[in-house]
Amino acid sequence: MDVPKPRKAVVPGAPPVPVVIVAGCPAELVAACRDAGARLGVAVREADLRSLRAVVGASRPYAVLVMEDLYRFDPALFDAIARKAPASLVRLEHREAHDPEVRRLLIEAIFESAATDAGIKVRPLRR
Repeated sequence: MDVPKPRKAVVPGAPPVPVVIVAGCPAELVAACRDAGARLGVAVREADLRSLRAVVGASRPYAVLVMEDLYRFDPALFDAIARKAPASLVRLEHREAHDPEVRRLLIEAIFESAATDAGIKVRPLRR
């Protein structure tokens, strides 16, 4: 008598969580990104110049936010990493990162776009 082989259950995987990487950004920008990410289901990973390639490779990010002065240190590296990921590379000037209204608008646009692209139902961040 043939014993039927057990069937393997097919469980659909959860959709991937979108990731935004922040590199060389001031603490208040990182905190605002984490807050937006928590509300919209977008993970935030921090990186510095040394760890950026590894963090991007492990995360497959939607976007990489980098301060303009860090970008200028090695533009070819950042451009290559963004192309390879592929991810949007968002370069921020010092005043953009420190101006609360500009920071809110930038984060809102990036994180809502990341969440929408991943199929997450988005509630606007507007206050």
